[in-house]
Amino acid sequence: MRRLCVSAGAAALATLGVVTALPAPALADPGPGWVRGWLYDTTVGGSTAPARTAALFVDGSPDAVHPRVDIDVSGLAGIVTATFPAWCDRTGASVVCPMPPDATPNEFGGLTGTVPIVFRAVPGDADGAAGTIGWTALADGVDGEAQQATVTVHTGPDAVDLVDAYVDGVGTGDRLAMPVALVSAGDRPVTGLRATFRYPVGLEPTAYRNCRYGTGGQLDTIVVCQFGRELKPGRRYEVPGGFRTTVGPAAIGDKRVVQTVAPEATAGPLPEGVVLRHRPAESALELRPVGGQVDVLGRDQQFGSGSYYLRAVRGAYDVVAVGATVAGAPGDTVRVRVGLRNDGPGVPDGTISGDSASHLVFTPPAGTVVTNSPEHCSNGADEEDPTAPAVWYCTLPNGVFPAGSSFLVDVDLRVDGPLGAPGTVAVRNAYPGPDDDPANDTAPVTIG
Repeated sequence: MRRLCVSAGAAALATLGVVTALPAPALADPGPGWVRGWLYDTTVGGSTAPARTAALFVDGSPDAVHPRVDIDVSGLAGIVTATFPAWCDRTGASVVCPMPPDATPNEFGGLTGTVPIVFRAVPGDADGAAGTIGWTALADGVDGEAQQATVTVHTGPDAVDLVDAYVDGVGTGDRLAMPVALVSAGDRPVTGLRATFRYPVGLEPTAYRNCRYGTGGQLDTIVVCQFGRELKPGRRYEVPGGFRTTVGPAAIGDKRVVQTVAPEATAGPLPEGVVLRHRPAESALELRPVGGQVDVLGRDQQFGSGSYYLRAVRGAYDVVAVGATVAGAPGDTVRVRVGLRNDGPGVPDGTISGDSASHLVFTPPAGTVVTNSPEHCSNGADEEDPTAPAVWYCTLPNGVFPAGSSFLVDVDLRVDGPLGAPGTVAVRNAYPGPDDDPANDTAPVTIG
């Protein structure tokens, strides 16, 4: 993915990915090296829509001689035209492309490159018309395996999101202008557009009259905006000044705002389980046309979704280890409640990575044995060293750890005696990094 870095608060634009499922690359037959190629299935608009650029990836080993890809476009005849770079050699429906001149080293010591192919529907195509493009990756002395991908025509209105912005140096309290930009990518005008934004916890979007707001299951803010103006095919549109956003005190670490645009008629159902309401607002979020007609969409301009990524937001937070002290004697079984507490104001958020927002490790006091299976915990005993202290690893069962909340687990301890060193509960793998008071990241667990 191509990245565009912008300064904090600036409205910056870039672009996003290609289309549908990736077939498994086919490894060439054994011989003097290997070469492989693969291509996504692709969807293009009608003949008056902007053409689409797909990327045929070519990968070769360092000992592959004259790596190339032999392409057959006969399966596209009468449905889609295909245009290749000047460094490819075309004869009728057969095209031979060498390893691209801008190929870069791969992990095997060979080269990896992409052949951009511009697809455009022919006039008169019906919605759903489809053809195939075939290719075989080759090298001198190496016979590759034939593969193919499908190119499908979709007529009607369409929209492609153009935002792929990365922002560094942001801190709580900053005000940002998140870019909103798209292309009307179909062969018919978009007569009503829906834009949906997911703001992770800690980011506070401004209220606009044509937008509704709700809260998702991970404390994220869901915003759905309707734009009524007609968007002409091949025109680019932006929100002047961007979507104004404040970095609130709960924000810390990496944050990604995902935005999705689609014609209202085909946008599908609203986000499930979210109650959307209007907020008092002075102005509406508006789209304005910018630039000239877009004739060809780049290979990184294919999706209805884009993202605005804030890297390592500077904020404050303090996760505290919660220990316990209980009375007990040999022969007793006692319960201790241990865990973590987030004193805020920052909210650890693992929703981008798909990880939990917090973990802890519990080491029982010497002379005790855990007799239950604490919820959200797993036994980390060392099978190779039975004399090592038994430990339990516990994971917060949510992607976010709200400020002011606690993550507590109940542990039943059988006191075998004699009692020795206290146990501990400690923050494990602090996320998104050491908090502002690491001294309270460990607490004792004592039985006496």
